[in-house]
Amino acid sequence: MIRAAVNEMQPKSLNSSIPYGPDEVALEAIACAEAGASIVHFHSRTADGAQATDDDRNGAGIYRRALELTARQSDIIMEPTNLPLGNDPSLAIDVPHLWSLVDDPPVGTRLEVVNIDGFRFAHNRTGWDEREQRLISIANRRLDRDAPFAGPEVISEVLARNLVPFFGLFDLADARLLWAFARTGLVPQPVMVQLNFFWDLMRGPTPGVAALDAFLAEWRRIPVDSEVCLFVRGMPDREGYEALLDAALDRGVHLRVGLGDNPHLFPNARSADMVEHAVELVHRRGLTAATPAELRARLHLPAFEGELS
Repeated sequence: MIRAAVNEMQPKSLNSSIPYGPDEVALEAIACAEAGASIVHFHSRTADGAQATDDDRNGAGIYRRALELTARQSDIIMEPTNLPLGNDPSLAIDVPHLWSLVDDPPVGTRLEVVNIDGFRFAHNRTGWDEREQRLISIANRRLDRDAPFAGPEVISEVLARNLVPFFGLFDLADARLLWAFARTGLVPQPVMVQLNFFWDLMRGPTPGVAALDAFLAEWRRIPVDSEVCLFVRGMPDREGYEALLDAALDRGVHLRVGLGDNPHLFPNARSADMVEHAVELVHRRGLTAATPAELRARLHLPAFEGELS
């Protein structure tokens, strides 16, 4: 699986090919699909590049148009992000754009996969009993063994609306908690996992092979059915970037690439060019990149029903 991050919060001053509005996002998503990506992660942004959080709160028109325009020419899966809007991040109210896209679906397609990051996991309200292999609610800083464990509301709502969550993990606590969600059936399998590595933020481990191995050791200590993808942002040099991609593939980890993550390493390229490069790395190992149809089948999603022009 090659996952393309086409814009994130990056400015065009770093690379003029970074898409802002929905028309630009759709064009780049289609190009990424043609290059071999199966899924595109993207942010809603206005024409001046700002994050379109007001639009997210009021109908998600920017996300909707990007999905509609893309579906006219491609079956690639389009995955909106989940920027926090200032509420308790574990609550469904903090991602209103997702519910708008479900309640008022884009013409010719539908929302299928959504990004849910680890800061929404409600760590401080969750305990674990290793002997009984069960999750325990925490209330007033105390384990409440008698209270039923419900888990984060936002995850429950995503699943109730037949969406597939793509979970972003920032540190080992996120991995440990998501593993418990999966082992206890709170989250269905296969679980889609993204390891979030940042050079430009002091969050999570220092990006590198040792950090990758630490995440995988925690996640895979008792297997759950999953697909793991690596995301690294702000890599200081191309050599380190290539080494980390190679290490991921050697460990059976999928790749996320695109100008949304490392535009400074590819100042004259498009995200689609970075997808092509990732596909080449996959082919060197005698493997093939999953198609959107294959990824939908893996996730038990219905086949694409849009009308390609």
